[in-house]
Amino acid sequence: MSDSHDADGGSPGPEATAGRVRDEQLLIDYALGRSDGAAAEDVRRRLAEDADFAALHADVANTLEALGTWPAPDPPEDLVEQTLERVGAVRRTEMLLAAQPEGAEPRPPVFSFRELVAIAAAVVLAVGILIPSLRRARQLADRGLCAANMGQIGAALQHYAGGNDDLLPATPAEAEWWLPRPGKQVSSNTEGLFLLIRHGYAQPEAFQCPATGEDAFVIRPGMRDFPSRRAVNYSYQHSINARMRYSELHARLVILSDDNPVFAGGRFHPERVDCTVSDNHGGGGQNVLYPGGDVVWATHNRVGVDGNNIFLAEGILDYLGREKPTSPTDSFVIPNPGR
Repeated sequence: MSDSHDADGGSPGPEATAGRVRDEQLLIDYALGRSDGAAAEDVRRRLAEDADFAALHADVANTLEALGTWPAPDPPEDLVEQTLERVGAVRRTEMLLAAQPEGAEPRPPVFSFRELVAIAAAVVLAVGILIPSLRRARQLADRGLCAANMGQIGAALQHYAGGNDDLLPATPAEAEWWLPRPGKQVSSNTEGLFLLIRHGYAQPEAFQCPATGEDAFVIRPGMRDFPSRRAVNYSYQHSINARMRYSELHARLVILSDDNPVFAGGRFHPERVDCTVSDNHGGGGQNVLYPGGDVVWATHNRVGVDGNNIFLAEGILDYLGREKPTSPTDSFVIPNPGR
């Protein structure tokens, strides 16, 4: 992160240093989705009003992103067994060398058995402790960056509604919203979400969950929707032929989440109606966005109004592609239907 200095060019005093540390912790908690509603609102207000605070936020985000892209490949499942087998092989070699005829010139191994056992112990320790810790740190970083993306989209939705008669972006034409049968028309729910990009309220990279490893796409003239399912990793509240007024939304209506697993791949999966978490974060859970701008990490799907299942329309288990939320308080987030 960048260093800060007083106006006279000297080092910051103790109070300034302590204040910066507090701000850094506040921004880290915000990025990781650990801020409560009041703290999150204070961060958003300061980001809009305080240029230094916004610059510090950029530093924190870049640091988390660097941690999130640090490669930590999974070790082979049989790494410990391979290491112990190698130890055994060296031990057998030593025994053969010890039994060779007198007068033969000895050829000592590169490592002694004792040294190789120490190396094996270090490998086992790394597999059991270090690598899982690095993987966990990367998962937390991805989760925090994902929450930051949703926070940006939430702010963009508020600004869009403020300039469009209090209405959230929506898809005007009504048709089936998941990959249709041959000859059928399809309406993309994310066409409405793409309006945030078309009108400059958000950038394409905000719609990429860092945990998926997808690259942001390039905007081309005439584009009216995300070019593919892989270009948008979030599912938006059903908005096809809908008029959702921002000021009338229930505070606990989930309007955006990590991708809906029931409709993964642009089609309905009846066997997955009981799925409780998105596929984005390896089955660990999903970030969800509420109208007030709060982003919450959830390990189950019943985080809507009164425990509403956000991945299904209330009470509906079979889908043809025309189903809608059953009430104004029914969260039903659906993904992009494209290829």
